[in-house]
Amino acid sequence: MKLNKLILIALIAVSMVECKSKKSVATTAPTPVTSNTPTTPTNTTTPTTGFSTFSTPKSTEGVPAPEDKELAAIQAQYSDVTLEKLQIGHMLYTVGACINCHGAKNIYKRETSQWKGIIDNMAEMAKLNEAQKDAVFKYVLSVKVTQPK
Repeated sequence: MKLNKLILIALIAVSMVECKSKKSVATTAPTPVTSNTPTTPTNTTTPTTGFSTFSTPKSTEGVPAPEDKELAAIQAQYSDVTLEKLQIGHMLYTVGACINCHGAKNIYKRETSQWKGIIDNMAEMAKLNEAQKDAVFKYVLSVKVTQPK
């Protein structure tokens, strides 16, 4: 019995010494990353919808964020379209309902005449309401109208 007590006391003593001893650990600070170009988009929230919008560089993948160029181009056909509506369409297309089943498709790869049918079919599966479907459609048209030649 005395042997068990001695072993227990010895273990406790060793544990206490281990806990109190300071170990030197070499640390290095991470190297700061510097860049002249932003690596992340700028986030802003539109006041009327609460949706966050992002200002990003023009995409070469056929899914650019709408800007004044797209707005002016689509307003030639649909004068009631706003930049906010195009931004909502872009958000639905790139991070909303449209990517629940698939990634955002390159808008440039399909003809303008094909998009109405595609959006009608997909909107039903994605359970988009008429306003959301219209926002996606106008966004896609604005991209097609300004598509690089």
